[in-house]
Amino acid sequence: MRDYQRDVAAACPAVSHVHAIIHGIGWVDGPFGYNVHARGFFSALACRVPTAVSPLFVLEGPFNQDRQALRRLYGDRSIISVALMYGNLAGAVLRDAPGPRVIYTVWESTRLPDDWLEPLASADQVWTPSHWGAAVMARNGIDPAHIHVVPEGIDPALFHPNARATPVISERAGFKFLHIGRFEDRKGTKMLIRAFDKEFGPRDDALLILACHNHHEPGFDIGAEMRALELRRPERLVFIPPVARHDVLAGLYTACNAFVAPSRAEGWGLPIIEAMACGLPVITTDHSAPRDYLGPESYRISCRMMPIVPPFFKPSDGDFGMWAEPDIADLRRRMREVYENPETARTRGETAGARIRSHFTWDAAAGQAVSALAEFR
Repeated sequence: MRDYQRDVAAACPAVSHVHAIIHGIGWVDGPFGYNVHARGFFSALACRVPTAVSPLFVLEGPFNQDRQALRRLYGDRSIISVALMYGNLAGAVLRDAPGPRVIYTVWESTRLPDDWLEPLASADQVWTPSHWGAAVMARNGIDPAHIHVVPEGIDPALFHPNARATPVISERAGFKFLHIGRFEDRKGTKMLIRAFDKEFGPRDDALLILACHNHHEPGFDIGAEMRALELRRPERLVFIPPVARHDVLAGLYTACNAFVAPSRAEGWGLPIIEAMACGLPVITTDHSAPRDYLGPESYRISCRMMPIVPPFFKPSDGDFGMWAEPDIADLRRRMREVYENPETARTRGETAGARIRSHFTWDAAAGQAVSALAEFR
């Protein structure tokens, strides 16, 4: 905790002084969504209010020791605990918190898991990144008065159109579509690969660049997945191995011409908004959290709502809720439109990127959080 405080003080010497101390708890280390979220958000929050962060590995970490240290150091101040993690796990780390308790979480289905309901209901506030997510929580019984929309964001110093492109990708000839996301049904990975393979023939100079490993699935074999799809032109696909550092992705975005994500649901969609910040035209499903930041410049895939069939989590009654089923024909039309009109697509991407870099930063997210925290003062 002390190292984090020292680093923040060096980066943000003008931290405002308020009576409350924020105790952030989350998965800070790693390249995945919650890791990026925790690092970006808590760092930005610390530039606005005094913030100490306890890093976790699953549920192991020094949060109880840090909580005691904060009590000793700041006994005259209120301590507000913010657990940024899955809703079902937050209750355990907030159980002995001395003051107000906030759960900051992300979910993708219209049905919350059973074991999320009690922790969310017992929190003083629940934060989620999108208005769609807030509506889902309210429909699942969480008191709307306790729900606040606190968006995620991007680091504009890292994600921008002038980020140095990854040479091994930028030097490849052809129009390059990029997809970043876990290889799974929710992300629509197989659907995208099939749609690309059917849409672009031997006369089209197009590639699909994929960074889509699945670290949650033991023994995941991308080669076996591709062989099962029986593609006509598998040589048009380029796979990026898992990256250890999140900042590497900036060069992937700027090395490509468009970003495509036919997701069935997103709790936020960090790769989508990062691609937008880098100036890429984005093709994505017109559903869930991205609707908060997609503008008229984006290429929205039409969809219809469908019951979720794959085992998304473990509900007591077998109801997984619903998500969107993207129209594959419309996905193909959108990809063809961007491919055939690259200058128009580029201009639309640049327009959207300027808006994202201006309004959807981690600092803007921290500002929203400060407004929500004001209820505790």
